[in-house]
Amino acid sequence: MLFTAQARAAGISRGVLRGVRYRRVLGSVYVAAHVPTTPRLRAEAALLLTPDVVLSHHTAIALWSAEAPAGDDVHVSVQRDPHRSLPRVQGLRVHEVRTLEHSTHAGLPLTPPRRTFLDLAPYCDLTELVTAGDALVRRTDVGPEHLIEAASASIGIRGIRLAREAAALVRRGVDSPMESRLRLLLILADLPEPQVGRVIHDSDGGWLARPDLCYPNLKIAIEYDGQHHLLDIRQWRRDIRRRENLERDGWLLRVVTAHDLLHAPTTVVARISQDLRTRHRPAAA
Repeated sequence: MLFTAQARAAGISRGVLRGVRYRRVLGSVYVAAHVPTTPRLRAEAALLLTPDVVLSHHTAIALWSAEAPAGDDVHVSVQRDPHRSLPRVQGLRVHEVRTLEHSTHAGLPLTPPRRTFLDLAPYCDLTELVTAGDALVRRTDVGPEHLIEAASASIGIRGIRLAREAAALVRRGVDSPMESRLRLLLILADLPEPQVGRVIHDSDGGWLARPDLCYPNLKIAIEYDGQHHLLDIRQWRRDIRRRENLERDGWLLRVVTAHDLLHAPTTVVARISQDLRTRHRPAAA
């Protein structure tokens, strides 16, 4: 990466820099056109433009979770200083904070997971914030109890009520953001909360499956199938065998896709609700 001034010093004209050989990353920072634009590359460009800052908010959660960031802006936080002028760069959002917390992840300064969760609260709805919390638990050493503790101990910050509500819904063992959304869809529709990632054994104690969600007392398993389940032939075959084994043991398996979640969520709720009613047993209470 290089600044515009560095390019000029190296004899690279403005016309060449803005041509096909180079590409702007952020502000006055450019890279060679063949270098792929990644969240990390944009984060590194932001650090070049704004020294003494910490990557935060949506950028921090993307780097902690290795998921695509929400939005195109790079978010950084800086210690509040009335005598300091903040840079104005398109695509860069600078947040002033009273206390600047940071930890290091993959060589980059990021807000710690607990702080990242709290910082996101004013900019997310409940489902988005729980999804972020699930991702932090999946990818870092924090647990749901740590997020609950952090939210409970924080007073007078924006979004704290939402943070407390979301922290209470974060769970271990969630494998993807879409699985988080599926679980929250059911919970917010006032259906019983399913168990996450429970290992199912047959009557002889043999391993059957580990569905994304399940109601073990009713033998209902729910799985989110992403595109890789269709594109990977070996995964597809494993899915078939696992589902046959579950059905042989008396389990009802429901498969939910991205299209279902994004375009027909009420249908998903109706299907699971009907299954719960059909399979209801007094012992399940």
